[in-house]
Amino acid sequence: MAYKIKNIAILGSTGSIGTQTLDIAARFPDRFNIIALVAHRNVDLLKNQIKKFQPELVVVSDEKNAEILSKGVDIRVLAGEENIVTAATDHRVDMVINSLVGKSGLLPTIEAIKLGKEIGLANKETLVLAGNIVMQLAKKHNVSIIPIDSEHCALFQSLRSGAHHDIQRLILTMGKGPIAGMDKRRLSTVSMQDVLDRPYWDMGMKINVDSATCVNKAFEVIEARWLFDVPANKISIVVHPQYLCHSLVEFKDGSIICELGTADMKRYTQYALFYPDRGISPKGSFIDLFEKPLAFEAPPFDKFPCLGMGHYVIEKGGTMPAVFHGADTTAVKAFMDKKIKFMDIPVIIQNTMDAHELIKDPDLDKILESEKWAEEYAKSLVLEYD
Repeated sequence: MAYKIKNIAILGSTGSIGTQTLDIAARFPDRFNIIALVAHRNVDLLKNQIKKFQPELVVVSDEKNAEILSKGVDIRVLAGEENIVTAATDHRVDMVINSLVGKSGLLPTIEAIKLGKEIGLANKETLVLAGNIVMQLAKKHNVSIIPIDSEHCALFQSLRSGAHHDIQRLILTMGKGPIAGMDKRRLSTVSMQDVLDRPYWDMGMKINVDSATCVNKAFEVIEARWLFDVPANKISIVVHPQYLCHSLVEFKDGSIICELGTADMKRYTQYALFYPDRGISPKGSFIDLFEKPLAFEAPPFDKFPCLGMGHYVIEKGGTMPAVFHGADTTAVKAFMDKKIKFMDIPVIIQNTMDAHELIKDPDLDKILESEKWAEEYAKSLVLEYD
């Protein structure tokens, strides 16, 4: 069967999702063509990517790196955050893989949607900060947003088994690492090394901390609310220690559909790239079901206050998700800088949200202003710990 080649822009090409996307593109050169690469400052890796994939456009964070990369290559190299939008909206691009970390991924997604480009989404901020705006635009422009995060991609696939009006609830799974087994006294002494001691996927410093505090799961609740257009009271969380089931959908007749597979983000990246088809995975991507237990446990809301914050900010609505994100950004940095303790993170986040004057129906500018306000307000709270 002949397929139309998808022209891809990768935002965050030197990160884990970006490199996985390129690995898949290399395996299927008859299906994917790399048009644009966006990266921060990993120049050496980016040089290799340019040499191998010969993109039409490259964007990096600063002019110095742009000059280095442009020497000896016949490729357009740009610098600066504003040019991420240039890459995402290039007229040759069919699909944007957004794996940037932070709010720099929001505007490129919005502008790409306006031009009808398919989105493979691994950037949490896009939906945490502005989920309502983004999903309304996607509906208006008939754009598919295919989630790459394991839980949301699992839900996306499972939801193909039934109609939206038949959904009883969405069930997000969460793992159970060493920190989950600690008592409250031990939690007060958690170090960065404890946070990095993860049994499965390593997601980068910031996301590893968010995973340990359960902020990451709260973000996922917010994302699920917008991606799948369901209210917070239809989104549940369950602990699944084996990392085999990556989320479930319960329908109104009592049927539960789940997605099982290896704890490997490349499988979800490949699903997004091939959607609505499926690509063939290498042999190591398959699980042996024999002697594999499946267990589910109640989520530890009492030990981890951040775990319930996703439902809280959805209920509050408006600018509260942006404030949640901004406060967390500051609190996590303070923890990594050893200015506060691990269990101070939820306190700073909650106090920041309590101090915020909610804007119920914000535009994008108000959302970003509120996120920035929360970062600064949380900094003032961090100073109290010095």
